Amino acid sequence: MNSSLLRILVALIIGIGVLIGYFTYQSYKANHLPTGEDDSVTVIIPRGAGFSEILDSLEEKGLIGERLSFEILAVATGAGDEIQSGSYRFESGLSHTELLDHLKNGKSAARVKVTFPEGVTIRRIASIAQDRAGVDSTELVTLANDREFLATIGLTASTAEGYLMPDTYFFDWGVSAETVLREMSLLFRDYYNEQKQNRAREQTGLTPYETVILASLVEGEARTEEDRTIVAGLYLNRLRKKMLLQADPTIQYILPDGPRRLLYEDLRIDNPYNTYRNPGLPPTPINNPGRASLEAAIDPAETDYLYMVAKADGSGAHTFSRTLSEHQVAVNRYRRNVAAQRAE
Repeated sequence: MNSSLLRILVALIIGIGVLIGYFTYQSYKANHLPTGEDDSVTVIIPRGAGFSEILDSLEEKGLIGERLSFEILAVATGAGDEIQSGSYRFESGLSHTELLDHLKNGKSAARVKVTFPEGVTIRRIASIAQDRAGVDSTELVTLANDREFLATIGLTASTAEGYLMPDTYFFDWGVSAETVLREMSLLFRDYYNEQKQNRAREQTGLTPYETVILASLVEGEARTEEDRTIVAGLYLNRLRKKMLLQADPTIQYILPDGPRRLLYEDLRIDNPYNTYRNPGLPPTPINNPGRASLEAAIDPAETDYLYMVAKADGSGAHTFSRTLSEHQVAVNRYRRNVAAQRAE
């Protein structure tokens, strides 16, 4: 190598070093301004996110002082191609160099808060878990319906539907589908213990599994706390009288485009879950009921109600009836109120 080429190469190396040093200093200066705040910032880097998308997230959270300097530093050091997906919690005041180091090495990864609402289905659980914790949603649905896997987490049913406790959980980002199902089923079984199962048998005559199915119907139907035990008792009355349950939530469960307003043709769908056509309880729970609905199914209200229709006052409550004629009066009142509201 001749001396002139060597000088050029040395000058180029020095120049790159100066540029990196300059942008590192600028990023340090920008991110170490006194703010008077020490709140942490959480940012989620999804799997497969492009570098530009990552920059947008960091900039939106106020983690990079100068976008261009951060971008040049990331490209010059090669760190831009090594950023790991995950949920991160950063303290304010990190330099760009420190921030890149954390993102490249998966440091400061935060446990994410994931809330599953009462009445959530397995498919909805999978969607929420994917969005909030980076879980493989397809794998979760598959495992939740795999008898062999379910046996490994203490479930003997054909599906985990009904056995996953709705609650707020904290998971590491990228947690496995197995872990999510295991933790949710464990919390369910801790709550719905042998004592509660025995009480359900004594109160209702139902098996522990039938009680969970009943609880899922209550969860799907009742919109107020006051209605839960009454709805449970009403369904139990219809079961004892060998009446069709005619539970709208079972129709919603089988609709590919639900939930939506039900049509008369929906009630004629040929499906084992259609309780307008098939006697008794549906084959499995239709959702994952919360604690209140489980308690209502374990200890339902003792009434002679056999019919119900929603009130048209927006409260979500029901009007309950003992006879078909009483029920028809309530239905007519409901229809008049709905018509009046639409006319306004």
